[in-house]
Amino acid sequence: MSTPQKPLRIMIADDDAARAQTLSAALAETGYEIVAVTGGDTHLHTLVADSEPDLVLINTESPSRDTLEQLTTIHHKQPRPVVMFASDEDRDTIRAAVKAGVSAYVTHGIANSRVASVIETAIAQFNQHQSVVDELKKTKQTLEERKVLDRAKGILMKRRSCSEEEAFALLRQAAMNHKKRLGQVAEEIVQAAALLDADAGVVKGVRP
Repeated sequence: MSTPQKPLRIMIADDDAARAQTLSAALAETGYEIVAVTGGDTHLHTLVADSEPDLVLINTESPSRDTLEQLTTIHHKQPRPVVMFASDEDRDTIRAAVKAGVSAYVTHGIANSRVASVIETAIAQFNQHQSVVDELKKTKQTLEERKVLDRAKGILMKRRSCSEEEAFALLRQAAMNHKKRLGQVAEEIVQAAALLDADAGVVKGVRP
């Protein structure tokens, strides 16, 4: 027996309170769960943290600077799909909104018949973007760990007078013994070596 899908949790921000309530009711009838409704750009990032929506839907004439700044904060600290319906068709405004983390920027108002498709498109766009971001992070982390691993091997080779293969074997064995990642063990060795070198420098500089 399959587990029923939970309804998508949506937060609505609208300049017009009456319009926001109408939109909220329409989305609720479609099967979405409305977790918060707010007017304009009032404390968007705080509301997102408190209500933890799956998606943020904003309806506005034109996004203000404050709105874009708050969306940027959300994008960096609490990333999630953002749909923006706006009357402003200026290209710079659209670029600024997308840069701030808007997944779908839609002009010419909201039509209840297409809200669901816009939401699904925004989620797909967001997921694709996040997968690219995650892949870049993994690549960067791998490169950093490789640099640290090479430094750790160099330290062991110098201090143990061993080959690169033997140094790597020592690192791998230490990681297995202490149940740590290889990169973590390498980082600890590099930090310990730096500390010892610093202490040696202090001692060397002391005169009787």
